Amino acid sequence: MSWQTYVDNQICAQVSCKLAVIAGLADGQIWAKFEKDVSQPVSQQELKAIADALKDNPNSFQEHGIHLAGEKYFCLQADNTLIRGRKGSSALCIVATNTCLLCAATTDGFPPGQLNTVVEKLGDYLRANNY
Repeated sequence: MSWQTYVDNQICAQVSCKLAVIAGLADGQIWAKFEKDVSQPVSQQELKAIADALKDNPNSFQEHGIHLAGEKYFCLQADNTLIRGRKGSSALCIVATNTCLLCAATTDGFPPGQLNTVVEKLGDYLRANNY
């Protein structure tokens, strides 16, 4: 299965997304993505900064927020493998696996719990398969 298929069928088919990205954990290189009504395209630099902060200092998200696709999300929770955030009524979930970063943001009003379940389960599946 291609990485784009994971974005399309495992995330976007179950979540009303404005953004879904799978990127390399080491360099932030985008492997697959979906974007709709975002301020600006997701950049490799943003993803690398998120991956580095997850590894080195996840508490920095509490202080500075989460910057993705030109938007700033308020951090609700952050540790070395998981970030949850909000911007208005849009939810953000970011999961780090062994080799990749999964990021998804919902359209306004979509239930954040459903987003978290979908992205975190995909992260567990990829970890179990050494990704």
